[in-house]
Amino acid sequence: MKKVILDCDNTIGLEEKDVDDGLAFLFLLGREDIDLMAVTSVFGNSSLEETYSTTEKMLNDFKLEDKIKHFKGAAEASDYDTEAAEYLAKAAAENNNEITLIAVGPLSNLYAAWKIDNNFFKNLKEIIIMGGVTEPLQFGDKTIDELNFSCDPEAAEKVLKSEVPVALMSGNLCLAARFGEKSWRRVNRSKNKAVRAYIKDKIDHWYEYSSEIIGLTGFYMWDVVAVVYMTAPEIFPYNKRKFVSSVEDLKSGSIKTDKAEGRLQDAGVINLPSTIIDTKRFKDIVFAAWDKIDITPEGYADAE
Repeated sequence: MKKVILDCDNTIGLEEKDVDDGLAFLFLLGREDIDLMAVTSVFGNSSLEETYSTTEKMLNDFKLEDKIKHFKGAAEASDYDTEAAEYLAKAAAENNNEITLIAVGPLSNLYAAWKIDNNFFKNLKEIIIMGGVTEPLQFGDKTIDELNFSCDPEAAEKVLKSEVPVALMSGNLCLAARFGEKSWRRVNRSKNKAVRAYIKDKIDHWYEYSSEIIGLTGFYMWDVVAVVYMTAPEIFPYNKRKFVSSVEDLKSGSIKTDKAEGRLQDAGVINLPSTIIDTKRFKDIVFAAWDKIDITPEGYADAE
């Protein structure tokens, strides 16, 4: 069993807010090889109060409020005195080199944990991050702003240049993971009818809203890419690089790298995959995890 902590800015089901964090959470929930120790919430897709309450509701929906710990983190870039930071620092120290930390929002909680314990990064097994762009994300005549790194560039620089194995899923990589018409139809014929109905209800509005934004049917599964990478790294090309972005670069989420020598646990050496080698297998892995969730969400017993 892999020990995992998910640090996220979950807004699934909220009006005109992204759904990827919630779908990533459900993926972890359906994996029998994952011990999801805790979720730590952070601002990003919306305010901390909304991201925290959204995750609280999901935990209640799946009757997990007493099984998976949940901690409130940073409400803004300068908010480093939080229960999430205290938990992260303590958990990493008590489970030395055993925890995979998946960070799919601004990196404020991780930076705050390091401020509490300067061995925090060294105490982790690895960090898998979704964020940043290698080039601008252009959809027609629209450029989509980067959100995660630009929300707290100082934190992003510290985390990405730390002494811990880091895998970075850029926004550009995640364009290979679109949830389009075929995926929508697949939700409708999922074997797990109750969870299928829950997912459909939660993503319905975003599916339509995002289609207008990106000019294509559906949405990108940004944060889901990070959790799939953890379970199937072989479908992502290995690309070891030296992360050299400055705080100024990270104000726009810009990922800059040089040729790397040394090991992934060396400061600033990261794995930066450029694409998904097998998108069919990627989606098969995602849907298989959702179908294996053995809890009927609150209010969906009739869908079984």
